[in-house]
Amino acid sequence: MFPGSLNCMRLRAKWVAVAAAVLLVLVGALYAVRLTLVTASDDGAGWLDSLEPVQGQWVSSAGFAYDGSTPWTVPVTLDVEGDLLRFDVGCNRMSATVTVKDRRLRSEHGVATTRMACPPEVTAHEAWLTALVSDRAQVQLKGSTEGDMFSLNTDAGWIGFIRR
Repeated sequence: MFPGSLNCMRLRAKWVAVAAAVLLVLVGALYAVRLTLVTASDDGAGWLDSLEPVQGQWVSSAGFAYDGSTPWTVPVTLDVEGDLLRFDVGCNRMSATVTVKDRRLRSEHGVATTRMACPPEVTAHEAWLTALVSDRAQVQLKGSTEGDMFSLNTDAGWIGFIRR
């Protein structure tokens, strides 16, 4: 080996070490930024881990079904008392005892309902709401132009309630 080539190899080894250190710092910094952004977006999304912040009376304000129907054409009222949800669409009364786990409603016993004969469109609205609760709707509380909005979201659709 030539004496000059040994110095060249040492110089290359130093540059490789410096480049590896810089790369490691950049990867760590990018990971930290990503982690911060993901955490910030989760915290700011208004996801709920309990029903505590949404206790009280609510009325539907907006919503949609992914199949294109509009089950909120009549106001839906919602009362949240402890772990009990009570819905009123204008005919039957519906209720479910729920918990929130992983930002989703959980109801071990499903939705209980009275059994009055209702017009077909109201029956469809009730079935849609039952599906939202039964499908483990994601629960969120966010601000809107109308104030606080409590929303339920599943593959069936989304509905938002404002405080009454």
